[in-house]
Amino acid sequence: MQTKKLNQMKKIFYLLLVLSFVFTSCKKEEGCMDTMATNYNADAEEDDGSCLFSVAGGTWTTQSIASNGTMTVSMMGIPILDSTISYIETNADSLEPYKLKFDENNTYTEYDQSNSIVEGGTWSLSGDQLTVNSPDTSLVLTVNSVNKSDASLNIVFVESSSEDGFEYSIDLTQTINLTREY
Repeated sequence: MQTKKLNQMKKIFYLLLVLSFVFTSCKKEEGCMDTMATNYNADAEEDDGSCLFSVAGGTWTTQSIASNGTMTVSMMGIPILDSTISYIETNADSLEPYKLKFDENNTYTEYDQSNSIVEGGTWSLSGDQLTVNSPDTSLVLTVNSVNKSDASLNIVFVESSSEDGFEYSIDLTQTINLTREY
């Protein structure tokens, strides 16, 4: 009788062991399934929402530029202009850059509204700092966010100068909102 119970317990144990192997071997590999993502996993059978995207690939079109900051002008210490700047530009004719293409080989091209090339240069990304090197200047932008179809970049202009008795000071942050087309 005890042997019979022992045999039944062994059968139940083996059945549970086999079932656990069946269920664990059926688990699908999770990962990023978007081929445009930088962390694309070709072996993934189930998308886990972990996809990461770079600025490279596709063409970015500026949708808006939000400008916020201050500007002052004085002459011989007397304020002439003391302004707060706060506006959002969405008119395509006034958006610059209008269109950007960042290539995988770290080159970029800027286009105007008629798709004519405005200029080109190189770019690099370190953390959230995007450096764009044109033929005559370098700009450092902060990448606020980037996904498959949208990006938001900040650029800060802080400048002071003096010329012909006038003193100029500007502190301006621009947020550039873009959409991507592949």
